[in-house]
Amino acid sequence: MARKMALAKKQQGKAPNDQMALSDEEQRLKDDRAKFEKLLAQSRVQNRVFNEMAERAPRKNRRVSAKAESTSPNKRQVKPPKRTTGKPLQTDDGNNEEVGNLSLPLQVGDTARRYDFESLICLETSKPLGPIGAAQLVPWVPPYVSDYIVILADPRTQSGDLRQSARYLTSNLEPTILDQVIIVNADPVKETKSWISRTELKTPIRMFSDQNWEWMRSYSAVVSDGRWALSIMVICNSGRIRKCFQEVDPSKASQLVMEAVASVAGE
Repeated sequence: MARKMALAKKQQGKAPNDQMALSDEEQRLKDDRAKFEKLLAQSRVQNRVFNEMAERAPRKNRRVSAKAESTSPNKRQVKPPKRTTGKPLQTDDGNNEEVGNLSLPLQVGDTARRYDFESLICLETSKPLGPIGAAQLVPWVPPYVSDYIVILADPRTQSGDLRQSARYLTSNLEPTILDQVIIVNADPVKETKSWISRTELKTPIRMFSDQNWEWMRSYSAVVSDGRWALSIMVICNSGRIRKCFQEVDPSKASQLVMEAVASVAGE
């Protein structure tokens, strides 16, 4: 009996320590659980912020990412098709397909992008067009919608072909068509203004500078095989590139523009 009583007292003496040890273990688990929930909540917040920042990122940054991806060693570089003199690059299939790889030059049937025009230097202000100026220039951004825009571009500085075409266009085109025509050259604004001042253009025509060829590279005006020449592009008010001509003869520029405009208007 005495031994049983002693054993009972011994067990009663250990009970508080066991209960204390159990409580410590439960507390540790509780603390770990709280830390995990806190970290999980922080992770969700960070993911949400990252997604919001990605959605708000400027489109130009997305273009840079697409270009970097396209130049990966694992990707095959695609060269644009060769052009023929005074002939369309390809016929317009009219399909509403998505814009392809942003690092490749746009072709007939592709969709033009307003922000590509933001870097063009305006002759009147000697500054880039920026978002508002680009929106006013292109024909598909409300409320500045028009029927089309015709773009003559030449990557050669002081291009005789481009300047001769400007003389022909201002003499031969109707004002309603000429209002929708712009010229993109590779000359500094000062040089272009000097040329205009000593040249008698029958009608003023809008001109923009693209010295770094940013716009010209995106819109097939600079050919990858090294051929530099005058090109003409027509973009309609849906943003779709309808016509594109390469290696244009200046004497045929007015005729090509009128035929292209008539074709776009009839679609």
